[in-house]
Amino acid sequence: MKNYILPLLLFSIYLVYPITTIENHRFLIRIDQNQNPKDRKLSVEEVKQRGIDLMVNNILENIDEIDIRKMARSAIFETSYGFRWKMVNLHTGKKIIIKVNKDFKLISARDSKNNSKIMEP
Repeated sequence: MKNYILPLLLFSIYLVYPITTIENHRFLIRIDQNQNPKDRKLSVEEVKQRGIDLMVNNILENIDEIDIRKMARSAIFETSYGFRWKMVNLHTGKKIIIKVNKDFKLISARDSKNNSKIMEP
């Protein structure tokens, strides 16, 4: 009988401990990650609806360092100050972070590796 006390005790703790608190905790973490008020990823439909692609291309044409034909663009994120996205040169792997305000005026274009400014607004 003494051999069964410890496994019975562990099994009873497993049954008594509410598993729902673990699930609630996981659910709350998932909500916090999805509803970050600082950066919100714009959907493709939202980008098309707002016409942001055209404004992005206008910004990129004014930056001499960027050859649009060799660059890939990440998703556009809406932030508290405006919008931001990354550009990656497909040949060299160079990454550029571009930030614009709500009126699509260039705030900064930075090289992500050494955080140096590529172009002043």
